[in-house]
Amino acid sequence: MSAPDIDSSKVHGRGIFFDGVTTARHDVVVELAPRTLQVHGVDGSVLAQWSYDELETLSSPDDVLRLGRAGNALLARLEIKDPQLAAAIDERSLPVDRTGRIERRLRTKVIFWSAAATTSLILVAVIAMPLIATQLTPLIPYAIERRLGAAIDAQTRMSLNEGNRPDAP
Repeated sequence: MSAPDIDSSKVHGRGIFFDGVTTARHDVVVELAPRTLQVHGVDGSVLAQWSYDELETLSSPDDVLRLGRAGNALLARLEIKDPQLAAAIDERSLPVDRTGRIERRLRTKVIFWSAAATTSLILVAVIAMPLIATQLTPLIPYAIERRLGAAIDAQTRMSLNEGNRPDAP
């Protein structure tokens, strides 16, 4: 087997490639071209060529950069252990973020919107519901109010009196 023809002016390094069709591991040379990441087999053949914008970071241990192609039906993936090569890919590809900046920004948005939703629910419960009740109370006929009160009273007494509960032993 001959070594792949790699342009020495481009950044390159070693990796492990899984083609997504078989379970075989392929030792490969990863070459960072100006617009694409190219995966070369040991015989020099191009096994994959992915645009930097198509790259997707997959979950992996901290010392491994595992990449896939976003939206690809095949589960092809590339594992890179070389920190310099991983940093070079991170610089070229916007979707790849090993610094965690995108995840922190997303987490901040989730916290903000959760707090906003909680605040709105509290405001509705504390301010809006009493206002609505005050506005609607004069519109309810007295006879309906008495029947509703009697039904609620009966249910409350039954739930508090354990001897009358249907599920009591």
